[in-house]
Amino acid sequence: MPVASRAMEAPVRIEVDRGERLVLTWDDDTVDTFTAEDLRRSCPCAGCREDPAAGRNLLGGVDPVRIDDARLVGGYALNLTFAPDGHATGIFSFSYLRSLTA
Repeated sequence: MPVASRAMEAPVRIEVDRGERLVLTWDDDTVDTFTAEDLRRSCPCAGCREDPAAGRNLLGGVDPVRIDDARLVGGYALNLTFAPDGHATGIFSFSYLRSLTA
């Protein structure tokens, strides 16, 4: 039976800090921090991959990009809802989030 890679393991702590950043703590005590703006820019959903400018019009706008909600998807990912646009179709797998820090 194959052993799951370390990158696929869920973080031991998931925190949305004031809507401004996502902080993940892994079982090896590594802490990864992502700003809401960077995550919105890196959204892996089909719409954002097909149109990379989809979320850029709100970046640097009057209203700052925020994380309004973070929901666990199975044991492998997070679904984030962003403000001010309400975008919520991106599934951020833990392996994808780890790759953003590499």
